[in-house]
Amino acid sequence: MCPYVSIVLLVLTVNTAASFKMPNDGADKLLNADERIRRKGDELDNEYTIETKPAEFVHDYARVMSKSILFYEAQRSGELPENNRIKWRGDSCLQDVVAENNGRKVYDLTGGWYDAGDNIKFNLPMAWSTSVLALGFIEFMDAYEKAGLMDDMIDSIAWPCDYLLKCHTKIGREFYYQVGDTKVEHRLWDRPEDLTHDRIAFKVTLQDKGSDVVALASAALASCAVAFRKTGRNDISNVDEYARNAVSLYRFAKNIKGLHPGQKYVDKWEDKLVYAAVWLHLVTGEPRYLKEAEDLYNEYNLKGRSWAFSWSDTREATKLMLYKLTGKKMYTRSVMNYINAILPINNPKPYTPRGLYYRSGWGSLRYSAGSVFIALIAAKYDLSPKVYREFACNQTNYMLGDNEHHSFVIGYGKDPPCSPHHRASSCPELGVDCLYRNAFSNPGCNHHELTGALVGGPNENDEWKDNRQDYVKNEVACDYNAPFQGAIAGLLELEMNGELPPACYILKEPV
Repeated sequence: MCPYVSIVLLVLTVNTAASFKMPNDGADKLLNADERIRRKGDELDNEYTIETKPAEFVHDYARVMSKSILFYEAQRSGELPENNRIKWRGDSCLQDVVAENNGRKVYDLTGGWYDAGDNIKFNLPMAWSTSVLALGFIEFMDAYEKAGLMDDMIDSIAWPCDYLLKCHTKIGREFYYQVGDTKVEHRLWDRPEDLTHDRIAFKVTLQDKGSDVVALASAALASCAVAFRKTGRNDISNVDEYARNAVSLYRFAKNIKGLHPGQKYVDKWEDKLVYAAVWLHLVTGEPRYLKEAEDLYNEYNLKGRSWAFSWSDTREATKLMLYKLTGKKMYTRSVMNYINAILPINNPKPYTPRGLYYRSGWGSLRYSAGSVFIALIAAKYDLSPKVYREFACNQTNYMLGDNEHHSFVIGYGKDPPCSPHHRASSCPELGVDCLYRNAFSNPGCNHHELTGALVGGPNENDEWKDNRQDYVKNEVACDYNAPFQGAIAGLLELEMNGELPPACYILKEPV
């Protein structure tokens, strides 16, 4: 008997659909949450049926994961290692150093990842992306093992962590959170290897506010240490240093509560402090950090539903981690409120005609990927596993090309993007001048394939063009790929265990 693929997301009886109708007066009133969301996963799972048709293929999840790791290698700044696999990239921005006290003290800030299609290093989204990649690595490590990607993944997330260590220039007192001035860098369209100007670096000290970025740096270092220890390997350097600095950065973050200077896109810091406290409990084993995380969670009233899981709001991952550590239903109720709110059985409005969960026009796929990542971890914890996995399959299949058009992952699937808004890959070979006419305005594909990158995505009507000049739909970013890669790993683990839902099967063999 053939596997089956879903062609209609979710079909409810009239009475059930009415009982799950979403009101318009606020997130926490969704579904009369106190009653409905407390139901066990199996009860919710049994309230829908799926129309299906025969299929026999699934996407090559291991290949997608491998390509995503390559994307992060293409984002590397600094002196590249001898095993660099991105041959069109070279050493870059080796001038990212800071001199203080009239040059008597010099800090090396080379390394890390370029944030997106630009050549700036933003430590807040970089740290969040690192922690999300590490969380996915921890939760779905069997998938990385099966795919033969353990070494690649360790190298991948160690790269930003080693850089974040450098940015912690004065232990518990100073942290550099950005290298490169947006007013300067965004005016330039050039490969990072050709940048020779002195780049401004921005920091926070005890005289500033900045617990948002410092707490996320703490979480990133702690998460990498936890992940590396879980591998059981003894040859990974800096693990203990990651843990020590994570503790110091967390204490620093508590002393500078507030948003870091110049922040326009983050409106809260409290969630990041709690997120870091949970990671500190995991890396140190000390119960006091878990208690502090729970106390702060309640003090800051973080139970509300997130607008989206992203670097501006870490609450949903925190809730799942706290539930895993404590078993308290208050956390499951809250995270299920978030996931259930976006399921089509409850709220069909935020979906495109072809079935993408759509939250915002700028980088629409990152929000779908973030929701899928949270849903798959929740399903692993036996929270509505059938419903949440079906949702994950439908969304990831859309991203990988099952949307009547094309893949949104460069180098994978049917008619994938080839012209992302990305400076380095758009430029010709090293040694050839990178100019607007042969790079930004080049009517063809980028000169180099930015393998594995998830582009921004379509608008609310599934409309999208492969146009590097449209940064809203075609930029790539470290934070786009982080939850996406974790979700793909989650699906591979389901496939390995024979638990892949019918909705994940596709009609044609993947390209």
